[in-house]
Amino acid sequence: MLANQTFGTEWVTHMEMEQFKLLRLQSQHLLTPAASETVVSGMIGLQAQYGANALHALNIRSNDTPDYSRYVKTWSMRGTLHLHAVSDLPTVLYRGSETDFGQMAFEHESLDANRSEHFRALILEALSSGDKTRDELKAACEREGMSEAEAQIILHPWGGLFRAMAEKGEIAYTANGNRVFTKLAPFEPREKIAALQELMQRYVEHYAPVSLRDAQTFFGLPQKTLAPYLEHCAKESFPFGEQTYFTAGQTLAEGAAMPQVVFLAGFDQFLLGYRKADNPILLKSTIKNIYNNTGIVFPTVLIEGTIGAIWKRTGNKLELQPLVKIGKRYRAIIERKAVDKFGSVAVQWLGM
Repeated sequence: MLANQTFGTEWVTHMEMEQFKLLRLQSQHLLTPAASETVVSGMIGLQAQYGANALHALNIRSNDTPDYSRYVKTWSMRGTLHLHAVSDLPTVLYRGSETDFGQMAFEHESLDANRSEHFRALILEALSSGDKTRDELKAACEREGMSEAEAQIILHPWGGLFRAMAEKGEIAYTANGNRVFTKLAPFEPREKIAALQELMQRYVEHYAPVSLRDAQTFFGLPQKTLAPYLEHCAKESFPFGEQTYFTAGQTLAEGAAMPQVVFLAGFDQFLLGYRKADNPILLKSTIKNIYNNTGIVFPTVLIEGTIGAIWKRTGNKLELQPLVKIGKRYRAIIERKAVDKFGSVAVQWLGM
């Protein structure tokens, strides 16, 4: 058992900390799985720079087989790619949610407004006959005279015309395809106030307990913008360490117990949903190993409520890099869990 530990600069007992972690695990469907649509919609999408991460994050939280025709990948929260239910797009792509990266395609000196509109219409026409890969759409634009300078804007990896069209709700990546775009049915984006209130309600219900600093991290918006929504949506609040935390009135289910091992996805919502310096599943000494300097958040192993290792699967090989000392007994437990989750894999412990 862990001794009492600091949370901020305040001492918190092991029992209080465990209850706090358990409530978050329960809110995030990591104690009792839920329907796929509940997970994806409730958690306001699953981050999906790498599609396999989003699918794994869904797999460990859901109790059914997802119908991927109901989902797409698009730029939303914090300007990053997320897996979303198509039905949620009017809310997550609310009016005014477009980013500078997306708007670049319509405001760049190398691509005037007329040319932007020309290629936008071309892409929509190409997608009207069916889903297309990024390369297929690139080829269609090249056939219509796209110059090298224009291609640098249209195909820009951090923005470009594809992203601008996605942020406007015209196109999106398919949920489980490899860089395959699909044309979306027209919809009316929600107004910002109504959308943010709905999104904050989901956040409090599916991530709690959460602080205002956590909400700022998750939404990527200023605290002064988010504070009224958080206070409106929360039903309960309590001090913990140096912060005030909010819930939707959740209580722990009877018999809730800390799972021995959970293989969290890369860019998992349990790591992105909160301010990392305040997240009690993280040891300060290991944060730099989990979040690297280029913005990657590695797949991790949650051991008795604390991140204790990084994992990487390549085919039938599973590499495990301990971040803390892991005894023989727990290594055996982790290996059994790996087989349960991934099937027949050869486990290799690194640095041991």
